[in-house]
Amino acid sequence: MSGGLPLTAFAGFLEHFSGALTAGDTDAALSRTAAALGALAGEGSVYVGFYRREAPPIVLDFAGPDEWNRVYPNGYYLLDPTYEAFLTGGESACLLPAKVFPSDFRNSEYYLTYYRPYGMVDEICFLLYLTPDLAAYISMMRLDNAPSFTAAETRRMNAALPAMQAVAAHVWKLHAGGNETSDAQRELHSHLAAAYESFGRDRLSDREADVTRLLLKGLSPKAVGRLLKIAPGTVRNHIKRIYVKLDVRSQAELLAYFFEVLGDSAARRPSL
Repeated sequence: MSGGLPLTAFAGFLEHFSGALTAGDTDAALSRTAAALGALAGEGSVYVGFYRREAPPIVLDFAGPDEWNRVYPNGYYLLDPTYEAFLTGGESACLLPAKVFPSDFRNSEYYLTYYRPYGMVDEICFLLYLTPDLAAYISMMRLDNAPSFTAAETRRMNAALPAMQAVAAHVWKLHAGGNETSDAQRELHSHLAAAYESFGRDRLSDREADVTRLLLKGLSPKAVGRLLKIAPGTVRNHIKRIYVKLDVRSQAELLAYFFEVLGDSAARRPSL
């Protein structure tokens, strides 16, 4: 792993990695994990949590309260390409935006509304399966005016996958202590997922509902057409009818309306 990395930085990685594995509480383990990744790839903001197949994600605010983490479990995760990768994958991986983001995702309303306001420039995300139904995510983001990750930094992060797998298992043990997912958490996820699947179905045709769900996930109209095997002109006609039926005028308003529906759904369920 040390190829191209100064020995002092490599030593720092080993020290912080060891500290993460021996830490006795979650915040200490994650702070050492963030420091270890910093030794490999320099400056970056680290986000950590756990995806569960039958419950909302667990987000860990080890660096203090964060608006991103506050709204994410309230249904925003349903549109996230990384969450989709968790649902469809099964093997731990070091993910880059090019691997998980749909084509033109950075121009989508979901990206512009949820990612871009936090200043995300680039991201490397470890998706680390602990069981088929549970995976940690350890994401390092470059924000604001920071440069993108270099090829060398990306290689080092890829090489750190086994180390991050061990950290994820230790953090889960510290955080969960073997506790099972509660019925209330399962109920909330089920309610949010149903709200997503049924969004607009009382007013839209089945095909229009399919187009709407893909638009919400950040796919461009061209990508929607490719996925559904329909012509671009047909997609545009569907979008026009969707806007009229849902009384919105743009993808931005469509996404805002969806988040409003999710918020109402989350508010009606038991708190976690």
